[in-house]
Amino acid sequence: MSNQNSTSPAVSSLHDEQAKQRSDDGQLQQGLEDTFPASDPVSHTMTTTATPTITSENTDDMEDTPKVDEALAAVRARSHTPTVSASGRIAGREIRSVRQTIADQVREHPLSALGLAALAGYVWGMTR
Repeated sequence: MSNQNSTSPAVSSLHDEQAKQRSDDGQLQQGLEDTFPASDPVSHTMTTTATPTITSENTDDMEDTPKVDEALAAVRARSHTPTVSASGRIAGREIRSVRQTIADQVREHPLSALGLAALAGYVWGMTR
């Protein structure tokens, strides 16, 4: 039978770890105190900010700033100018090319175009 006063190396290691953690408790407490404002709950009160008051001295500076109406007019003027990108121009040309090709095919083969349109109309009507 083993002696009860002697402890195994695992038990003594556990006791050493626990003692070390207890001695480190002061560092943990100091760390919590150092970060205390960050751990406060969110305040439910509303704060207001001070707004500048307009005085006669400030009105001279405000004359140089752009007015809201002028800014809106500038935005409207820019939005009415046509700005088409290169890809938009290419897509427009392709659409016109396809439209012209279809028109040429209908002129060359009117009966085939009429039959194809009738078939497409019949299929579309059956799906409704």
